[in-house]
Amino acid sequence: MKEPIFKATHIVKQFGPTIALNDVDIEIYPGEIRGFIGENGSGKSTMSAIMTGIYQKTSGTMEYHGKSWEPTSMVEALEGGIGIIVQENGTISAISVAENIFLGELKQFSGVNYFEEKKIENFSPLYNLDMKDFDTKSKEYLDKISSVTKEETKPILKEASAVLKEMHKNLKDELMRTNETKKQEIIARFDEESKKEFDKLQNEFELINKKYEANEEHLDDVIVQRRKENDIKEAKGTYKKEIKKLYNVTYMKLDWLKSDVQYLKNHYLNAIHDLKKPHESVSLRKFKNFWLTAIFGLFVNGKKLRKHAGYALSKIGVNDIQPGVITAAYDMQARKLIEIAKCLNKNPEIFIVDETTTALSETGRNLLYKKMNDLKNEGKSVLFISHDLDELMEKCDTLTVLRDGNIVANLDKAKGEFDAEAIKKYMIGRELKGDYYRSDYDGSYSDQVVLKMVDGIEGNQLRHVNVELHKGEILGIGGLSECGMHTLGKALFGNIKIEGGYVYTGENLDKLVKSESFAMSQKIGYLSKNRDVEALSLKTSIFDNIAIASINNIAKLNFLVTKSDEKKLVNKEVKELQIKCNSPQDLVSKLSGGNKQKVSLAKWIANDSEILILDCPTRGVDIGVKQFIYQLLYKMKQEGKSIIMISEELPELIGMSDRILIMKNGEITKEFTRSKDLTQEQIVEYMI
Repeated sequence: MKEPIFKATHIVKQFGPTIALNDVDIEIYPGEIRGFIGENGSGKSTMSAIMTGIYQKTSGTMEYHGKSWEPTSMVEALEGGIGIIVQENGTISAISVAENIFLGELKQFSGVNYFEEKKIENFSPLYNLDMKDFDTKSKEYLDKISSVTKEETKPILKEASAVLKEMHKNLKDELMRTNETKKQEIIARFDEESKKEFDKLQNEFELINKKYEANEEHLDDVIVQRRKENDIKEAKGTYKKEIKKLYNVTYMKLDWLKSDVQYLKNHYLNAIHDLKKPHESVSLRKFKNFWLTAIFGLFVNGKKLRKHAGYALSKIGVNDIQPGVITAAYDMQARKLIEIAKCLNKNPEIFIVDETTTALSETGRNLLYKKMNDLKNEGKSVLFISHDLDELMEKCDTLTVLRDGNIVANLDKAKGEFDAEAIKKYMIGRELKGDYYRSDYDGSYSDQVVLKMVDGIEGNQLRHVNVELHKGEILGIGGLSECGMHTLGKALFGNIKIEGGYVYTGENLDKLVKSESFAMSQKIGYLSKNRDVEALSLKTSIFDNIAIASINNIAKLNFLVTKSDEKKLVNKEVKELQIKCNSPQDLVSKLSGGNKQKVSLAKWIANDSEILILDCPTRGVDIGVKQFIYQLLYKMKQEGKSIIMISEELPELIGMSDRILIMKNGEITKEFTRSKDLTQEQIVEYMI
């Protein structure tokens, strides 16, 4: 029977009077993907934070590889072999990608480490030479040199250098021959694909001409000409973008062929370096280290730093993130990939993934899943924390269910113990009561339009988009992550100034939405997908986060705000939305994901918002909180409020929406009305 790689016994964690973990026992085994699931606040992230030194336990013991485990920081834990991708943003925006990847480890690029000793070997996916004979021979010589005195090494080293040099030359010649063949194949592929893109552009021009010659909408000639010119511009832009992407991929592959020659040389140089090291002069090494520390101790070799960061990114299959660029230039998904690269670059024995997949696109998720399986196959362990039960049941071997800081079940897939309904009951301690989604299918709403976009244009994210939201309607907007729906939500709220088109609101649709402040004055609220950065102020209290949007509503004489009025407003929302906290004065950063989301919603509900634009409102929350949010939204609909629900989850769009608009490449491709017969399969074909 396998011995556990990690073992925690009787773990207790208290935050003041709150018991986050209560007598928790956990064992993690090599070659295992273990899932953690539970409601928000059940203790999942707290346990992972204790394992990685973010928090210190109140009592209990931990063992890693049979020895006591007491990390005091994430850096120390990662050095020891346990790494984590935290639930929210784990990068620093104001520093470069490379600095984030090696944060806390910059000493390896300064002082005695300022200059390269061993060369990087990062062979490309195109590399297919067999290095077995070379590596076997170099190991034989290393064993010989290690077993003799320094004086006896010279003839062996001379012989080894000559033999390995000849072997390297033969390998290089073989590589150059195969690379020439591959080069011709890559160039031919580029020519073929670029011709396809050109033909596609010509077809697009023909379709545009036919579309505007027909003029089925009976538009004014000026509008027809404007739309036609814009569509031609978009088609040309898409063509240029695809050709550039194709060129970049081709250039990257050709560069790989050149790089592989250098990496083969590096492999040879590293072998020679290793042969010289066993009998290197200790005094010379000390002298060299002293002067390197004295001269370069205050400097970081930026070129070396960026090179190693690029290597770390390429190891997880990411080649489109530049190590020297400031991290703030990248979106949330790219930042998560940077965190993954940082963690996996240290080759951890236990890799903890805390609610990461909700921030990734399908491509990013597949990349992460692949690395998780790679670690499992290498005999390492993965602790996978998620609220997506289907995802956990598919990817995990074992599953630990937590509730209120206690472990209530440990389940094994191999034993047939994965049952969705049973797991849900373990999580919440009861069966879910009431409807999960809406139970009605009438899809009714008022004829009155309360928010309207006319001919919205914003780069390739919005292409002549027209949207109407009615009073008392839940309007779902879905599609793939980059389809333009997130940009649409921001444009409707006035968060971005669109290149073309208009957004109107008001009883007679006579008010132009130009800014966020104007939208708020018209009782429009917006919940961002990027909760911790754009929706909440983590360093302030629950009280301040909820009250901030309603200051103008409770101000007397438009300037006087009393603490008692603020307190009354905030307490009402904390109670009605069942936000779990010791006090409204608690910092938002201390809350679980589900309770953070409730605070985000409470802010706009307290402002008496009549229109809510919600971007992924159930991202990162458990099944119980999801049901609470769904029931809250349905209640608001019945009260006559209007809701736009932007989501990447088709089941919730089908379950909650009166109408669903599907977007692809910045355009609305299909509208569906509420029906009990509507399926995901019917929708997907308009997304892809």
